[in-house]
Amino acid sequence: MTHVVVVVFLVVYLGMFLGKLPRLQLDRTGVALMGAIVLIAAGTMSLEEAAQSMDVSTLTLLFAFMVLSAQLRLGGFYTRVAEAVTKIVFSPSWLLASVILTAGILSAVFMNDIVCLAIPPVLIQACRRRNLDPVPFLLALAC
Repeated sequence: MTHVVVVVFLVVYLGMFLGKLPRLQLDRTGVALMGAIVLIAAGTMSLEEAAQSMDVSTLTLLFAFMVLSAQLRLGGFYTRVAEAVTKIVFSPSWLLASVILTAGILSAVFMNDIVCLAIPPVLIQACRRRNLDPVPFLLALAC
């Protein structure tokens, strides 16, 4: 039984690291759910134990932030923030630092995925206007 838990843990951990499992159409959420299903099916934990291990208040908070973050993206908030940061005349190094700081603050409050999807178009335009290579700025945003 312990071997099943270890194997499931390693497979789920690999799926989380890679973002998906090779040859399966499962993202991180699907990998986590599949791991839980395998553990319950193998009898290593009961359905009641699985339900008790979930923190509903944390899940509710995460869901609320996902909804809020999606609404901010649809409302153009991230685009406005990115435009405000890139309109200020900075040297390339200060622009890079401001991109890192802005993305860090937004990602600490909202979903990192949405921040990293909403800011790049504006950032690329700003880099092109200044004849700068956008790659270092996009890498900074991704980190």
